[in-house]
Amino acid sequence: MNNEYVSIMSSHKAIISQRWLQEVREIYPDLPLDSAENINNYLDYIMNLEIPADNHPIFNSIPKWSKISLDQYNYIEYILITTNIWRKIILETVEQVAIENEIAIYQLVKKYIFRMDLFEKHARENYWNLTRNVILEKDKQINELHSERLALIGKMAASMAHEIRNPLTSIQGFLKLIKQNVSSEMNRKVAEYIKIIDDEFDSINMQITGFLSFSRNREHDESYDNISITEIINSVLSMINPRLIQEDVVFVKKFKNDKMLRVQKKGIQQVISNLLNNAVDALLEVSHKRKITLSLKEDDDHVYLYISNNGPKISDEIKDLLFIPFVTNKSSGTGLGLMICKQIMQKNDGDILFDTNEKETTFILSFKKAGT
Repeated sequence: MNNEYVSIMSSHKAIISQRWLQEVREIYPDLPLDSAENINNYLDYIMNLEIPADNHPIFNSIPKWSKISLDQYNYIEYILITTNIWRKIILETVEQVAIENEIAIYQLVKKYIFRMDLFEKHARENYWNLTRNVILEKDKQINELHSERLALIGKMAASMAHEIRNPLTSIQGFLKLIKQNVSSEMNRKVAEYIKIIDDEFDSINMQITGFLSFSRNREHDESYDNISITEIINSVLSMINPRLIQEDVVFVKKFKNDKMLRVQKKGIQQVISNLLNNAVDALLEVSHKRKITLSLKEDDDHVYLYISNNGPKISDEIKDLLFIPFVTNKSSGTGLGLMICKQIMQKNDGDILFDTNEKETTFILSFKKAGT
């Protein structure tokens, strides 16, 4: 490249930088602009073709600029817009110089543009890496806070569960003694009442097991067994049926074909029991016919249990936070039930999702098929 052309363009540096400052100021009136030294260094980088672009010292300043800019403004937007302004002004200057001097220096501007694009590429990559590291660090902090919160909940839950379980153990012992002595026909009604108490005791025990799952090590978890989904549902219904009758809730099971699952039986019983009880709680708010529906779907690898009720829609205020501890719309709720359900499903290689609208709310349990 003829040095005369380079010299002509370099003589316009002051005009180019002044025009750039003016146009950038129109777009960013409140933004602290680069110093005259930084602007001169940038123009030197573009026009001094004797120094290879990748070796130019200006690249050493990019990390510093990115760090300063991260908390002040949208650095990527700034880089893209200001680079386009540089490009426009330099192209216009080249055109003017070429006309005034009756020379063709378009090959020169191609090199200028290449260097501008290279700087922009380095600036973008550095900023994305910096931003990603900031995000990763914040995610780490959030996860640590979440873990600490869950650990605190675990300690609270374990303490509460043990306090409840101790008297329940005594009650269970006396129930066994009573059942051994209630065998005659005359005491048949008493035996029926004891059976209901026994079932409710099992239900309470399931809830306590869920609370203890926060602090229990995995090696002490319930074992995984092959069991039919119908068997699990029927065992839950035997405990919740009295409440369905009392609250005048129609229960509809829409599937006949059974499916085998490999899960923790008591844990999944607790999940379904919790969802059914929640459904009944929701239905207490409606005056129309109350209905809970269970249906089953499947694909190649999964079985999906749909638990639906025709109660009110879950409010927008809490639906995105539904599985977070202490989030509840019940005046007497703890906000732990659905989080425990989520945890149990994840331990069983499954998940729990929901869909809600003005007509119906459905919770969807997904299970891996046994053997897949």
